[in-house]
Amino acid sequence: MADLVSIFGGPLTLGEKQEAAPLEHQIADAMQAAGLTPPHPIHIDGKLHRFRTGTKGQGGHSDKTGWYVIFPDGIPAGKFGCWRAGVECNWRAEIGRTLTPVEEMAHARRLAEAKAARDAEQAKSREAAANTVEHIWVEASAASPDHPYLARKGVQPHGARVTGDGRLIVPLYGSDGKLSSLQYIAHDGGKLYHPSGQTKEKYWQVGITDEPGPIFIAEGFATAATIHEVTGRPCVVAYSASNLVPVTGEIRERFGATQVLIIVADHDKSGTGQKYADQASAKYGAQVIMPPEPGDANDYVQAGHDLKALLYQASSENPLEKLKVVFGDQLGDEYEPPDELVEGLLTLCSLTVLYGDSNSGKTFFALSLATAVATGEPCYGRRVDTGLVLYLASEAPGSIRARMQALKKFHGCDLKRLAMVPVPLNFYSGEKDVTDVLAAVKDIEALKGERVRLIIGDTLARMSAGANENSGEDMGPVMARFDRLSQATGAAVLIIHHSGKDQARGARGWSGIRAHIDTEIEVTEVNDDRTASVTKQRELPSKGEDIPFRLEVVEMGTTKFGAPATTCVAVPDEKVRVQKVSKKESKVEANRKTFERIWWDAGAELREDAPYLSRGGLKQKLREDGETKDMIEKILKPSQGTELIGSMINAGLIKAHEHGWIVINDVMASAMLTKRGQDLADHRTGPDFSGLVR
Repeated sequence: MADLVSIFGGPLTLGEKQEAAPLEHQIADAMQAAGLTPPHPIHIDGKLHRFRTGTKGQGGHSDKTGWYVIFPDGIPAGKFGCWRAGVECNWRAEIGRTLTPVEEMAHARRLAEAKAARDAEQAKSREAAANTVEHIWVEASAASPDHPYLARKGVQPHGARVTGDGRLIVPLYGSDGKLSSLQYIAHDGGKLYHPSGQTKEKYWQVGITDEPGPIFIAEGFATAATIHEVTGRPCVVAYSASNLVPVTGEIRERFGATQVLIIVADHDKSGTGQKYADQASAKYGAQVIMPPEPGDANDYVQAGHDLKALLYQASSENPLEKLKVVFGDQLGDEYEPPDELVEGLLTLCSLTVLYGDSNSGKTFFALSLATAVATGEPCYGRRVDTGLVLYLASEAPGSIRARMQALKKFHGCDLKRLAMVPVPLNFYSGEKDVTDVLAAVKDIEALKGERVRLIIGDTLARMSAGANENSGEDMGPVMARFDRLSQATGAAVLIIHHSGKDQARGARGWSGIRAHIDTEIEVTEVNDDRTASVTKQRELPSKGEDIPFRLEVVEMGTTKFGAPATTCVAVPDEKVRVQKVSKKESKVEANRKTFERIWWDAGAELREDAPYLSRGGLKQKLREDGETKDMIEKILKPSQGTELIGSMINAGLIKAHEHGWIVINDVMASAMLTKRGQDLADHRTGPDFSGLVR
């Protein structure tokens, strides 16, 4: 046995087991960490208990909006929270070790039971609150226009009421028309909701919808009242920024897809109003207007600005003009082709995503496109339209700088039309960065006297930092800002993106990104063979085309320690192109052999003195070979150019005839007919067909 004394420098001793704190103390500490004042005593009995959390309710007193359920059996666990503060936390006793699978299952069951108890109690409380607020609302008197809060905001009551102690009250209704809660507004503007009343998805509408026109949606009552008074149109009170999304959904459901909805977001420094307004816009098709300076619509009016002009920039335009409706008889007979920037690949005023795995060469490929547009030189055998290029290097700007220098050295050009922005940009955080880019485009065009034709964003992840890439609510506004960049400049916008964990499933993140864009290009690298493949193309016929390229090393100098400093440029790879053609021909040859084998097995029929294979005979043999029904249908489709029938039709070997296919290639037909009299056991041998497909 090893000498542990010599290893550890003394006798091996085990530390004393640390005693865990009493359960009541553990729970109380967790509640305090969540910002709640814990009750005393704390009951650990598996039942739901209410307590005062320290948050203030109406009248300034603390009511019982806190709750907890703690189960004592096994490893004690449960939930606690506060309905007013929106707090909900899971809790489990600290036992000094990880749980066994059985204990984890028991813990999950307890949490589910605690949630069910909480939900039942919450439903009971909300029902009681709804009954209470109904009584308060009915008994309250109508508010006077000289109420201190209304007077300070400069708005009329619009049906608001007052409590016995003089506070203004406004209602929160559901889509079913039932009153669920009240908001109490003090003279100084302080706001509180009725305890336990439901507020999510609840709203109030100022004004009526008896005439066609836009419906506005705002956060607060005073803001909504101001908008209604200025426009004469109804305005929905959502009561909070976070409630804009569900309330907009309720209004969209209520009034239909054709109703114009305009969200008037608060311009707060945190960007919260803009964030939730953009989410509601992306999800439910609403327009968004925000005062150009900090504050809400009421602040904008009180500062002496023209709110009506601001709001109606989005709503007063004739819908036919705004949507540029065109009837068929207004179209000319002359075809207008897409305005291509790179032949067969990129069009102006479009969105493209170029994606690939790390180190696949996607950035080098993007820079090769940028160089071609900036210099006017052909790009991978494709003609280009010359113009200015703006590269938004939000990720690794130093690397992009070096690669631009390598392109200048390799091609012997000055790249005077290619500009780089090394400052990180974020299209998720708001409109500011996209507005700055649009302003920069105008200044660049004025400086150079040319149009910016290509804008590259590198990468989507860096330019949407903070967003959930899998969320449409987060990524919808980001893509809308890229779209705005394209539409406002008329340039092709190319966004560099990453592959997902499962590369076969395409680019990373929200599936709506692919639906939003016009072109998608995937960059792959296999054994140092790199290919840019067009996987989506909305306007051009290049879907499915491959562009093979390789990376050429360029020496740029030496590092600070004297080692050679190198980078790369992307150039066409003819070797890979030839290999791909050979592989394509090999696929046709394999399909030819399969066709011939099945022809023999199906009876070696003839039509017009040429080999003929019926559709039924082919299907029968494919079933015998174990192919699935879906695969058989795919194999039989002429549109499937890599499958048996499609590839042979495209190669000019067969054509459709009667209820099957007849061989029309003389070499193939002659060889098959020559062997027709031979023994079937030898039918797979014969002449070399390697040169058959030309």
